[in-house]
Amino acid sequence: MPFLRRWEPFKDFIEKFFEEDTFSPFYPIKSLATDVYETNEDIVVEMQVPGYKKEDIKVSFEDGYLKVEGKSEEEREDKEKNYWRKEIKRGSFLRVIPIPKEVDSKKAKASFSEGILKIKLPKIEKEEIPGEEIKIE
Repeated sequence: MPFLRRWEPFKDFIEKFFEEDTFSPFYPIKSLATDVYETNEDIVVEMQVPGYKKEDIKVSFEDGYLKVEGKSEEEREDKEKNYWRKEIKRGSFLRVIPIPKEVDSKKAKASFSEGILKIKLPKIEKEEIPGEEIKIE
């Protein structure tokens, strides 16, 4: 027997509004593919930012969140080019990535090469404080 699901177009629209970046005023985030992984020493974030120069990108870290934003001017459509299709987008983007471990943002390093932004955030090892017995009086 097939599974029947009630059609709720408004609910579907709202869910897609918040899940997809179709309605975002920023550059579509789905095109900014991002890898976040951990090594023995660092949390590493690699992000594809094609079409941007390193001068166009700003990276910051605050309260456990890595914030990457960029701005590139939109090219004016050139009437002499006689476009058949115009899909390349320019503009701004903002990506906020939660970092679930303690890191030393003062020692963070970022590099940019061939459209890939790589950010290394050195991990901070929490000191394990041994518990003490509490005597009951």
